[in-house]
Amino acid sequence: MCDVIPLFFPRLLALNVEVFPGESVVSVGQNVSMLCRVSVPIQYCRIVVPGLEAPLNLNPMRGPTPPSNAVYLGDGLDKGHCGVSIPSVEDKYNGVFRCAIGTATEAHESEGSMVVVVARAPKHPPTLELTRPRDPQDSYQEGERFLASCEVPEGRPAANISWFIGDEPLTEGLTRPEIFENRKDNLYSIRQNLTREVRWSDNGKELRCVASHPMFGNMDPTRNTIRKRINVKFAPKPAPGDLEQFGFIEGEEGLISVRIKANPKPSFLWTIGRQNIDEGSLDDSGHFEVGFAEPKGYGEWETKLHIRPVTKEDVEREYRVQATNTIGQQDYVVRISTSSQPRAMAEMGAGAIVGIVIAVLLVLLIIFIVVFARATGRWCFAAGGGRGKSSQTSSVAHIDPEGHLEKAKHAGVGGTENPSINHNVSSEYINGNDIKKEIKEDTPV
Repeated sequence: MCDVIPLFFPRLLALNVEVFPGESVVSVGQNVSMLCRVSVPIQYCRIVVPGLEAPLNLNPMRGPTPPSNAVYLGDGLDKGHCGVSIPSVEDKYNGVFRCAIGTATEAHESEGSMVVVVARAPKHPPTLELTRPRDPQDSYQEGERFLASCEVPEGRPAANISWFIGDEPLTEGLTRPEIFENRKDNLYSIRQNLTREVRWSDNGKELRCVASHPMFGNMDPTRNTIRKRINVKFAPKPAPGDLEQFGFIEGEEGLISVRIKANPKPSFLWTIGRQNIDEGSLDDSGHFEVGFAEPKGYGEWETKLHIRPVTKEDVEREYRVQATNTIGQQDYVVRISTSSQPRAMAEMGAGAIVGIVIAVLLVLLIIFIVVFARATGRWCFAAGGGRGKSSQTSSVAHIDPEGHLEKAKHAGVGGTENPSINHNVSSEYINGNDIKKEIKEDTPV
């Protein structure tokens, strides 16, 4: 029988190295630190920094090491800590910091790493390219699609891109950002495309591509933003219903004002009864005058009708306005009133008015439910009597002299039947208890 001789082999797997932090973004001149940690005491701590010719052999006893003035970071080699702190980062330090740890229990070094990004602002402001509209006047048609491409060149790290139309952020129609690396300088360019179906409300607004980057800080927004104005042609937009204007006074001059949205500028034709009045014209009697339309910005126009003076017949009239441009036309109906517009309703928005209506309907619904439940006896309601008083009645079984089963009322709360007494009595009768015996005694032989 042979003796078994145990064989011992050194461990080939290195220790697990925890690294804090996993990544660090700094600018030139700032401090950068890395801490590697293992669960056993360390014999030596070696740090490899990009841009330095030789590794750094660090321990708590050694002072700053030129040329980086790096110092040891941690609670000591005996605690398993191997770290480095560099007070002033240079651009050449950009890359991967590595720690190599030697221990008495391991045959091989244990290693950890951290990515250090030495930030550099993009070389140039963003650029924005936009597909040209079909219209030769450089205006898009409502519903037409355009493709926009924004690029931010050579920064470290790559910049982030955000899109806006006016003040509205755009999150739909965006492609995944593409990042291109300049390996020579470790710089990154980013590009993103946007596809959008033009809306009439885009007219006059600016399409903006905004770049954000750690090095921008409080930089002038013109350096990180590129913008292009969007022009959209669209037919006059309809009103939600008939237009009504208040506060007219019979015998005084009145002014009807109508605002509509259209691009390009529409022409306006007012119709009063059977007479049409163009812009800058009066009716045959000189009683009505239509002024020239005034631009209000972003494709909004205002047309006005002067009434000199307002009569009772004018208040009863219906005024029609027709707006026409090269894209289409739209009709509007206006009515006027001598009553003043309710101030509360004028100040409140449509949402507030709808909220009040809903609240009133809820109150009416609750009242209906309470009245219905009381009328049908679905809930218990106190009837009559003052506070602290009671006049209960309850139904009990009773047989009249002719042998018919009846109900007799006993005192109970609020004059209602007491279900507990009812159930007890009917149970006794069914079970042939006292009530049945009393009936048998009263029956003549």
